[in-house]
Amino acid sequence: MSKAQDFSKLYARVASDIATALEDVSRLDVSNDKGNAHLASVKEKLGEMKLRFDSEITYLEKHAEWDNFTIAFFGETNAGKSTIIESLRILFEEKKRQALIKRNQATVSDIQAVFSEKSDALIDELSTRYVSFCEDVAALGDDIGALVNQTQRDLLSTRQQLEHTQQDYTFCKERLNHAQSDLDNTRQALQGTETRLSESQSMLGQVRGELQQVGQQLQGARSDCQRSQQQLTEQSAQLQASQSQLLESQRQAEVARIASERRATVKLVIGLAVGLAFGVIAGVLGYAQLL
Repeated sequence: MSKAQDFSKLYARVASDIATALEDVSRLDVSNDKGNAHLASVKEKLGEMKLRFDSEITYLEKHAEWDNFTIAFFGETNAGKSTIIESLRILFEEKKRQALIKRNQATVSDIQAVFSEKSDALIDELSTRYVSFCEDVAALGDDIGALVNQTQRDLLSTRQQLEHTQQDYTFCKERLNHAQSDLDNTRQALQGTETRLSESQSMLGQVRGELQQVGQQLQGARSDCQRSQQQLTEQSAQLQASQSQLLESQRQAEVARIASERRATVKLVIGLAVGLAFGVIAGVLGYAQLL
């Protein structure tokens, strides 16, 4: 197996381990808000590490060269990349560089000193990066420890809640037993009520028979009432006829009264006229006697 395949498997295994750790953390479920905050921080840091590592692995798989030994340097301007490259050219005795050294009468000791200085700076930079990475890993470990502690506290709280729930279950069971006893008593009372209901139904049958007899009597009374009503109707018709006759008699009496008043008036006028005539005659006779 080639070196390229070995390193590819190594990269894949490390990436798989990081992905597995991220999945394990993602499956954690914490009910506490503080625990959720720690869990979110851990997930975020693991996600950043995974993205950074995956991007670097992808770049290595794409640009790695195993047939030829290749070294690449990246950095800002005047960071010392060219110095390191020239130092490597000297160390590996590149022909062009050796010729250039001879032409410029440069000494190998000076070049080695420069290379040593730059390599020390590079090592210091790598050490700083490694320390920073270790600090990130340590902080991640602290967050995971805090998450574990919070999870344990949540587990203890859940256990206490479970004990309270067990007590509530026992209390509910006792209440259920009391309710069952009350139900038995109610069932017995219901049986007594059913017995009394049967007796009431028997009495109701007797009352229904009596009501039927009363109904028959009421039907007879209704027939008598209908006959009485018919008689009253006939008497009412007779009364209306009598009222008509009475009205006619009153009208005739009124006519007779008016006629009597007219005759009396005529007699009064005639009497007055006769009296007046007799008075005139008597006056004339008296006056004649005086003459």
